[in-house]
Amino acid sequence: MSNNLDSGMFFQGMCELLTGARTALMATSDNAGLPEISYSPFVIRNGSLYVFLSDLSLHTGNLKQNPRASLLFIEDEQQAENLHARRRATFAVAAELIARTDTDFAPVLAEMEQRFGEIMQVLRELPDFHLFCMKPASVTVVLGFAQARTFDCDGFPAAG
Repeated sequence: MSNNLDSGMFFQGMCELLTGARTALMATSDNAGLPEISYSPFVIRNGSLYVFLSDLSLHTGNLKQNPRASLLFIEDEQQAENLHARRRATFAVAAELIARTDTDFAPVLAEMEQRFGEIMQVLRELPDFHLFCMKPASVTVVLGFAQARTFDCDGFPAAG
């Protein structure tokens, strides 16, 4: 992350948003540039976010065709002091499809099973599900009005 004097406050805000979330809002686009927004459960491992997606979802095809995406983590409306200035972190990511034979596949799915329960045992056996590694390039953190910073993601947190 950037070494701005106040970057610690933004880093802490980002970590709080990630720690409180189990799903990420995910924006993708198809080859024609048509946008699609959806969500997915995620885990963080070795500085990347991982999602396990079905071919039945538009975002899966979009990521296969165009590996650029945006992930949003946002404060719950009920906890926000002002709906116009909800705390949020928006990541620009590059998606990489992880083969089932890759050494990262089994450990990531084990973490997902631990975090999301037995449903992962069922999903991992379905051939239409694919694991994507979402590598953050940058993050914009908004903590309120006039409190926003964008950082390059050099060493994204290894746990969240």
